[in-house]
Amino acid sequence: MERRLAAILAADVVGYSRLIREDESGTLASIKAHREDLIEPIVSARKGRIVKLMGDGLLIEFASAVEAVQCAIEFQHYIGLKNKDVPDKDQIHYRIGINVGDIVVENDDIYGDGVNVASRLEGLAAPNGIYMAASVYDQVKDKLDLNIEDLGLHEVKNIEEHIRVFNLLLDDRATALVTTVTRPVASARRSSLVAVVVAVAVAVGGLVLWQTWNASIQSSDTADLTAIPPAGKPSIAVLAFDNLSSDPEHDYLSDSFSENIITALSRFVDFFVISRNSTFTYKDQPVKVQQVAEELGVRYVVEGSVQILGDKLRVTVQLIDATNGKHLWAENYDRSLEDIFAVQDEVTRTIALTLNENIDLAEYDRLEHQPTDNLNAYELFKRAQEQAFTFTKEGNIIAMELSEKAIELDPNFASAYIELAWAHNFGYRWGWTKITSREESLALAFEMARKAIELEPFNFKAHQILASNTVQSGDLEKAALIYEKAISLNPNSAQVLADSIDPLIYGGRADEAVERMQTAIRLNPHHPDWYLWNLGWAQYFAEDYEGALASIEKMNSVPDRLRRTLAPILLRLGREDEARTVIREFLKDNPDYDIEEAKAAPFTDKGFHNRWLEDLRTLGVPESAP
Repeated sequence: MERRLAAILAADVVGYSRLIREDESGTLASIKAHREDLIEPIVSARKGRIVKLMGDGLLIEFASAVEAVQCAIEFQHYIGLKNKDVPDKDQIHYRIGINVGDIVVENDDIYGDGVNVASRLEGLAAPNGIYMAASVYDQVKDKLDLNIEDLGLHEVKNIEEHIRVFNLLLDDRATALVTTVTRPVASARRSSLVAVVVAVAVAVGGLVLWQTWNASIQSSDTADLTAIPPAGKPSIAVLAFDNLSSDPEHDYLSDSFSENIITALSRFVDFFVISRNSTFTYKDQPVKVQQVAEELGVRYVVEGSVQILGDKLRVTVQLIDATNGKHLWAENYDRSLEDIFAVQDEVTRTIALTLNENIDLAEYDRLEHQPTDNLNAYELFKRAQEQAFTFTKEGNIIAMELSEKAIELDPNFASAYIELAWAHNFGYRWGWTKITSREESLALAFEMARKAIELEPFNFKAHQILASNTVQSGDLEKAALIYEKAISLNPNSAQVLADSIDPLIYGGRADEAVERMQTAIRLNPHHPDWYLWNLGWAQYFAEDYEGALASIEKMNSVPDRLRRTLAPILLRLGREDEARTVIREFLKDNPDYDIEEAKAAPFTDKGFHNRWLEDLRTLGVPESAP
């Protein structure tokens, strides 16, 4: 036996006896599914250990109270999502108690007052509730942004002293801490249709817009794959990378790169990524890309290799359109092996981000050469996205209309709601809309973002647009929390990282914004132009005016709205005549823009806001539009 201090989480099913009496097999099957699909992955991610399972509950040990509380929040959050589509009488609800205390460990079991208090707290908790002891509250109160209610002292069975009970409120603050759950992948070499069914079953509110290829596709070199483009999300298979080193012991490294890229790509919600179990069946086999594409039902195939030469690492990767064998992108990454794990993480993230950008470009190119009179919801969404990237009023209005058409075709297509939310967001910020009221545009942006989250709770892009809307509403603190949620859902998205600088700038933290933008650019060397726009905007407030101008000059084109940023930068560099010319061009295209509109920007840092207003006044922006 040994003693140690631990955080203990006790949970049980509310009304277990009634549920078993009414539907024994269904109840047991649901509890098992909860455990395998949700509880075990959450506990593992939070570094916990399931000590034992009972028919109606379980006991979990953690080294950290913070991890125990976050596990409890995610536990209740995802069970709640599971219950949404279940009739009330069949829903399974849990209650949770958490305590930090001394425990006795014997073999794999645990005993002692630390366990007993957790069990008593669980018995006190309301259905779907989380009750904690004072020992837990003291550990998390300054570390987690939560609303916690003090319920006072309670007398409980077999515990000599009264215990102080705290109720964790499962509100927006708690939800902001929820991260994604990694669920089990499909078994190796299952058919494409089975893979889709499994993906739909495990995605909460998700929708997989993907279908199997036509069975008539042939595997010969002469097969006409270009005539059968798969509909819906781009489908991708990442093959096991080849180990080109002389030492077969390095297989672990090449396999690890492939697995990490699969995991990273899986976080991009617009892709359908084949599981490792399926793609690794081709390892060390001489197969053709077209054969892989046919058997797995994918459009894009990623191949690569890893080679160690002395203290150097070379990773080679290429992206292939399997419908025509065209190589869309290839790159070599040469790095030092000084810190192999850091190098692997950096290269993996860079590859995933670059693949994301190049697959997007390939999809735009594919759709551009298709007739426009036979579009499905996915294609309408991609065309809307392309129009939004023009950063013009005309393009934004078209993006709005295309997104609305996509939603008409598929009312459960979360990505279309996200694109429509962005269009309304831009309508509010820049007047790029047919709607006369800016407030109505912002309200619609919120409505569309929340609908997307309702459909796909794990969609990082949905949380990103909700965060951007929240910035525009002026609640920078809440916006920052939502951005962190989006980043946690996909840490590999440079786009979210780049977009998340707004609360920093408006809140007076320009240096942090610059650093974050530089990180996003480093992670995604093939970034779109708006990254440089954001960087220049942040550098202006950080008073690095030369750096700001250099960033903007690297852009391929200057969108109309960028002139509003460029002119103050030129002014601060002493190039007033050029600055006035730029602002005149801007005002010519935006005659309604004035200081009153600039005042509405959601700054909380008055110094930053006043500097920008002063520069705009100096350049001749009128106090109110004529």
